[in-house]
Amino acid sequence: MPFVFSEVATRALDEAERCVEDLRNRPVRGRDTKFRLAQTNMLAYTFAEFVPGFSTSHVFNTQPYGETVDQPLHNADAEGRLFFTADYEIKSSAQAKVGGDIFEIVSSAVMWNIAARWNAYMTGGKWPLRSGYPRPTVIPDPNRQVAVLNLPRGYDWVELLTPPATEKITFLRNELKSSTLKLPTSTPDIAVVAIPENRRDNDLWRTEFQNLSRLNQAEIQHAYRYLEGQIEPGEILLAIACKKSLRSDRLYQPLYEANIMQLLLEGHLGAPRVEFEVHTLSHFGTDALTTYEAASLYSVLVPERVKHRAVRELYVPENAQGLARRLLDFLNERVQLIAPDDVGATAKLDINWPPSS
Repeated sequence: MPFVFSEVATRALDEAERCVEDLRNRPVRGRDTKFRLAQTNMLAYTFAEFVPGFSTSHVFNTQPYGETVDQPLHNADAEGRLFFTADYEIKSSAQAKVGGDIFEIVSSAVMWNIAARWNAYMTGGKWPLRSGYPRPTVIPDPNRQVAVLNLPRGYDWVELLTPPATEKITFLRNELKSSTLKLPTSTPDIAVVAIPENRRDNDLWRTEFQNLSRLNQAEIQHAYRYLEGQIEPGEILLAIACKKSLRSDRLYQPLYEANIMQLLLEGHLGAPRVEFEVHTLSHFGTDALTTYEAASLYSVLVPERVKHRAVRELYVPENAQGLARRLLDFLNERVQLIAPDDVGATAKLDINWPPSS
């Protein structure tokens, strides 16, 4: 199926595979929704032959990222008009929600593929000569494999941590609970983690997806389950909040997420600096750039810590290839600090990250 809407391809779809679901004769209780966007089908239809950044077409890899992310919505609207003509309507709020989810999933897929290519190289594979991406600069080592985890909405990222780490956080929360206080976590959308030794042999981490079929989407979205309860505090390398557009009244949600992660991981569990980014396509009309200059509260409160931002950077991807290269550059810098311990059993991280200037 084509990246751009095709009437021929659309008419050949089974009804269950279409991008728009007709609810006029199956109303949702308490809602006046006539049509529903089928997000998973929209992605499978639009990216049936490639993952952005890894297409054989340079055009698809380098087109403006906003156009790439919006294409599933355009395709769904074209299908709706084809089958339902003047009856077709989708509320702007529904489009915005699905558009935000698509931004997150497509970004996860782009980053997954470059991480899979990295992992294959780390385990003795060859780096493609004409891949569009430079070969990693660090020495290949199976201990340096990473996973890109697309975390579900409402997920408590603490569940990724090993039992000893989780127990410490639970103890802290129980102490606060005795004073009728809470320490809620708000999950990042994507976490890049070092893969624990007992999970490195899974070929999934070295598998580049050729498309965003429904099966491949499920693999990306459920991969976190393989690593639950396995991640050491220092093995969360990067956390990302994906917000297709930023609004002034929502700027502080990622800032809260970053500060809580840094408080728990750096302050309570002794991890090195927790890197947190916000990825967006638009922050027009907001004071996001200034807001995200805010220092990490934990780094300010502890005199001996190196002061750093809570949000490492506000990043607007230019295109899918740029997003993949950005992660590759980050891994080259950050993962060189992962090395075998004295007996070569587990991956360790330098607690003194980042290096002193």
